[in-house]
Parts: sequence; C-alpha cells; structure tokens
Amino acid sequence: MSHAVVVGAGPAGAVAAAVLARGGMPVVLAGRDDDEPRYDVLLSGPAREILRSIGVAVDGWPVHPVTIAFDATVSHAVPEAGYAVVDSSVLRDTLRDHAVRCGTDYRTTVPDAPHVVLAGGAGHLGEPPAESTGVSCARRFTGPLAGDGVVLRLLAPPADDPRGRPRCAWLAPVPGGCTIGASALGAVSADALMDEAVAALAELDPRVRDCVPAGPPVSGPLSCGFGPGSAAGPGGLRVGDAAGLVNPFTGEGLSGAVQSGRLAARAVLAARDDPAAARREYRQLLESSFVGYFETARHAARRYHLAWRVLAAGAGSEHPFHAKGRRAVVLPEGVSALAGTEPLDLPPATRVRLLPFLAACDEVCLSLVRGDWPFLARMFTADREDKLLLRPAIGFFAALVAGGDVPARGAATVAAAIELATLGALAFLGPAVTPREVRGVDWDSATTVLAGDYLLGQASRLIAEAAPGLSWSFSDWLGELTSLRAAVVTTGAGAEAVFASLFEFPLRIGAALGGADAEAFRACGATLGRLFLRLEDVLALRGDRTRLDATLPDLLDGRISALPELLAVPGLTAGALPPHARPAAVAAARDASAEFERECDRLPDPFARSLLSAVGAWVAAPAKCP
Repeated sequence: MSHAVVVGAGPAGAVAAAVLARGGMPVVLAGRDDDEPRYDVLLSGPAREILRSIGVAVDGWPVHPVTIAFDATVSHAVPEAGYAVVDSSVLRDTLRDHAVRCGTDYRTTVPDAPHVVLAGGAGHLGEPPAESTGVSCARRFTGPLAGDGVVLRLLAPPADDPRGRPRCAWLAPVPGGCTIGASALGAVSADALMDEAVAALAELDPRVRDCVPAGPPVSGPLSCGFGPGSAAGPGGLRVGDAAGLVNPFTGEGLSGAVQSGRLAARAVLAARDDPAAARREYRQLLESSFVGYFETARHAARRYHLAWRVLAAGAGSEHPFHAKGRRAVVLPEGVSALAGTEPLDLPPATRVRLLPFLAACDEVCLSLVRGDWPFLARMFTADREDKLLLRPAIGFFAALVAGGDVPARGAATVAAAIELATLGALAFLGPAVTPREVRGVDWDSATTVLAGDYLLGQASRLIAEAAPGLSWSFSDWLGELTSLRAAVVTTGAGAEAVFASLFEFPLRIGAALGGADAEAFRACGATLGRLFLRLEDVLALRGDRTRLDATLPDLLDGRISALPELLAVPGLTAGALPPHARPAAVAAARDASAEFERECDRLPDPFARSLLSAVGAWVAAPAKCP
C-alpha cells in the first residue's frame, strides 16, 4: 500500500498528516522533540474553519474582533472577522496530538516514502531552508490596555523610497497584558522592527509605551516567495512557510499553512499510487486557491505604495467595495462581489454541472487582474469545493443551459465580463466621494475611479473580443445602471431598480446566448435583485453582517436601501427610523420572496428552475428567521 511522510510537525504538517490519516493512508509525521520557542500566534476565522472541518476542537479559544489601522486617525473595525490568540506550543501540541489520534505515526526520523510533504519552514530535519524575504518577531508585554481586540497596523511606506516594502505591526490581548508582533519584507533587524512596532501602536494607544516586556523576543525569517511550481516540485509538496505562503501585507501565515496542508493531503489522496500526478494536482489546487497572493508578493516592492494608499483611502469607509477589498487583501478571506459568509446549498449533481463553468469564469477574470491589480485577484477566489458563494455567473449559467443547446464557446468569457462589470459597478454604488484639496493625489476619490474604471474597461474589452454582437446590449446595460444610479443619488429613490438591473442582466444575456426565453429570465432576475436589496435592509436592521458588508447607516447614507421608498420617508436616516421599520422590511422581503418564487415557477427548464430556486431560498433565508 502506498504511504506518505510529512517532514515537519508544525501546523501545516500536522494538518496534512491528519487529513492523510483520516483518508486511510499510512503516514509518518516526522518532527523533533527539542523545545521550540513559545510565542502567541493569530488564528484567523478561515484557519479555524479548516481545523474544525478535520475534527480539531477550536471553540475553546476566545475570538477577538479586528481593527485595521493606518495611522492614529485612520482605522476601521472589520465586523465578523476575528482572530483567536493562541500560544504557539499549545497550537502545535493540539494539532500534533490530533494527527496521532487520527492514526498518524509520529517519529523524530524521516523514513523513505513515495509521497513526501515538506512542512519544515525555514529549515527542518535536513530540509533545505525556505528563501527568506523578510523577518517577523513577537514579544509578550505586561500592562493594562483598553479593549480586547486585535489591531493590525499597516505601516506607511517611506515617502522618499518608491520601493518601500510592506511592514505591519500587530497587537493582541493576552491575560495580564498583550503580545506585540511585527513583520517586514526586506532587510531589517528584529530589534529595530519591534521598536518600530511599539512606536506605531503607541500612536493608537499611548499606554503601549508603558508596557513592560514579559519574556524574551522571538523572531524568525519570513518567506513570501510562493509560487505553485516551486511548491509542487519533485522533492516533495511544500506547504505553509516552506512554500512561502505568507501574506506580504500582514505577515500572517497560519491560514496559508493549514489550508495548504489540507490541499497537499487531498492531492496525495487523489493520486495515491502516482506521486507525479499528486504534484500536478497539488499545483492546480494551489493555483486556484492562492491566486493573487504570489502575484501580490512578487509586485509588493514596486506596488506597495499603491496598495497601501488604496487600502488607506478606504479604511474609514463602509462602502461595499472598500469593505470587501479590506477582507480580500488584509484578511485571509476570498470574496466575490455579492456574497455573504454562508455558502449556497446546492444538490451534488447541480454542483458538478456548475463548478467547471465557474472555474472557467475565474480563470478569465484572474488572467486579467492578477498582473495589474493583484490585490483585486483575491476578490474572485474562494475554496470552490467547500464554499460556493452567490455570484452573477450562477444566474447566467442557469439561463444559458435552459435553451437545451451545448453552451457556446466563449460563454464563460461573457460571464466573466459581467462579473468584472458587476464588481466595477459595486465600486460606484453610493454618492461620489467629496473631493479633498490635498497636496498630490486625492486617494479617497482616485481609488474608486482607478478600480471601478479599470474593471469596467476590462469587462467591455472582453465582451468586444468574445461576443461582439452583445456589445450594444452590454453598453446599454452599463448606461442604464449609470442613469438609474444617478437618479437614486439625486432623488434618494430607486435603489431597487439598480439592483433589479444588476441581477437581471446576467440572466437575460445567458438566456439570449443559450436560446431560452430572455424575457422570462429577465423578469426572474429583476425580482431576485429586488429581493436581494430588501434582505440587505432586514439584515442591517437586525445589526447582522449584510452580503455587501455594509451597516444600516451606510446603506441609507449611500442610497443603497429600499427603506426610504418602502416607508415613504425621503432622506431617511438610521437615527430617525419609525418603530415599524423592521416589521415592514421583513414583510416586504417576504412579499419579494413570494414574487420571485412565482417568476421562477414560470421557467420551463427544470435545471434552471431548481438552481435559481436554491439561489432565491438562500437570499431570502434571513426573512424567514424569527
């Protein structure tokens, strides 16, 4: 029977070994028993979900809210995103013990095996060290600090150095004090970096200066040199730090460690008797799961100024585009344009038919944005096997196949163009940013224009190349969106019409390309768009995270709400809600859900009807909760 050895018993290696053992493959986890330095690490939500999925008990570790800061005045809390602060030795022992319970054979020597997973980071058990591109450090401190949240402070690049590299300081609460950590690309000493981190965090809370070191500093090399080819080489499947899987903006690597460990194990299990096939599978999994990260790392030196300014410009904004951009770049999350946190629940047969088309759409989108705007690339990625999120291409595909013909060549490119345009349109939702008189570039205004115009321009080019016959329809749609949005900003009314247009166009064009009834799908899509917006109001009124990552004040101030028309209160604000606002919003959402179900029932194709019904049920689910 084929077997595997995992070299390195840190988080990435332990996860890989546990998944292999759970899959029935004999596996040796080779680690070392000597004492390793203890320090606190940040465990993200995606990392906790992966650990939970393989049977690790993670709920006992308290989760702290996250604030992203750029200077003493520009910061932003990120709702629903949180880090658990865990002692590195506790995490290491927990995952190693779990791997052994799953059936892993733990040793301190490395046996020969057909399949090898390299999880040793910067040199381990004879493994060649990973290429170092920077340094990370952490140290515990005692002293009272306000709040219980994690702070990520992205340090501004030097004004006189156009090739400034990313640096990040972070603070995490621990009993009796805090842990301060930092990461930096480029040549810098750990001591100097820690001093810089303390000074930067003290600008946010002066009491940081009064904290007293409670233990020795811990530092180590930081590698952001990830590339799918080098990570899946003939010497073995590199995971975590050994693969250079570290976010160059924050230095966070645990999310990439546990995810790559699981992916490597899946690749091995998919090709138990063929190590070469396992390498090919692993490379493909890495390319689809971590796209955007390695381009970001590669271009960080010359693009960090732009990336930092784009992020800083939107740090104080709850605008949907900025909110999703923060999650995609700074936090280890992949998001799509109109997605919440809960995945769509689709029958297996439907997923099998849909996923290849979505993967083709992603490839088109990513091939365009990954080089010029690599930090936008993360907005088109997610773990498709585990988390299928709402996106325009799903409705497009439902309508495309309803005509019964084999989808035309280039259909995925058309769907990709619509997805790019939807994200570009998202950048322009809400009133325009008030221009500021500043020396140099007004980045608050420029960011939206740069990103939005870039996406809309790329989408238009795709349509012209892949389906020139649709160019007029596509341009008419963009013109309609612009006109509708202008009316909303001017009058405060008509937000439902904007979302009806956003949702109906993918279905209408998909039906037209596939030979189905375009008018029936147009009506279905428009109703779905109105339903979506009404559910945004319901979620915001409850104080829950909306699919657009916006709060109630931001929905109302940005004219992204149906409430002013529904309640007949022009200029409605969050501070002047009538007492019946919430029940009225829930009733309106339920009416819209019933209307969508009627429109969906009129569709003759059973597959399209089933798929869109599942989408509608997902959108409407919050209205059915007490």
